[in-house]
Amino acid sequence: MAIDGEVKLTVSPTLHPQNILSIDGYEAAKGYVADAVTTLDAAHQSVAHVIEARQKVNLDESRTPRAKVLMTAQLADKYSAKLQKQFESSGGKLIKAIQHTEQELSQPLQQQAGAGTVNGEIRAHAKALSRDERVKLLTVAIESGDITTAGAILGAPPYLSGLSDIEHKHFTRQYHEATNPEMAQRLKVMQGALDRLKRAHPALLQELEKAVGASRRDVERLQAATNEAEAALVMKDFNPASEA
Repeated sequence: MAIDGEVKLTVSPTLHPQNILSIDGYEAAKGYVADAVTTLDAAHQSVAHVIEARQKVNLDESRTPRAKVLMTAQLADKYSAKLQKQFESSGGKLIKAIQHTEQELSQPLQQQAGAGTVNGEIRAHAKALSRDERVKLLTVAIESGDITTAGAILGAPPYLSGLSDIEHKHFTRQYHEATNPEMAQRLKVMQGALDRLKRAHPALLQELEKAVGASRRDVERLQAATNEAEAALVMKDFNPASEA
């Protein structure tokens, strides 16, 4: 365990909020990931503070190297306890928002009521095509914004158009993403933010340990020895010795 000497430390870039701020489309969706940005910022600043505290504590010549480690570890533990809750809360909010958006982008399409028999004719036409031709028909309809064709095929049970359930879900998702690009982009930003949080969470514990200058196991061993020493220094009341 190396607890003596100064080491130049910096906070890992994994904890920097810029990891979320730089996600493509962030500006349009920042309100949905603001809590995650705050969490990363808090983690980054907390580790930086522990590093700074360690440097200042090390200037105190009245304390032993072991005492300095324990003091810094106590500060790191306080930050860790607070940040664990922040990470869990931010991650939970993002997961719920992502699930809700996924559901919105997978909703079945509603047919155009006024289309009448046209819907059935479009489905019959699609069903008569080969699989490749059917896929091409739907792809072109979605990309060109042809809601009549896409709505007729995707707004009814898949077997009526010769689609499998998987194909039906796939093209329904594509349709929603094409007609609601802002929601689709927002989903990507939220997924990206959640990914950054998941990567930063384990890095936080490692960074706090580096900032302290000792492993968790070493800190626990030092604390146990300190507790034992302090317990031994407590004055006790003794009963008078009985006469033989």
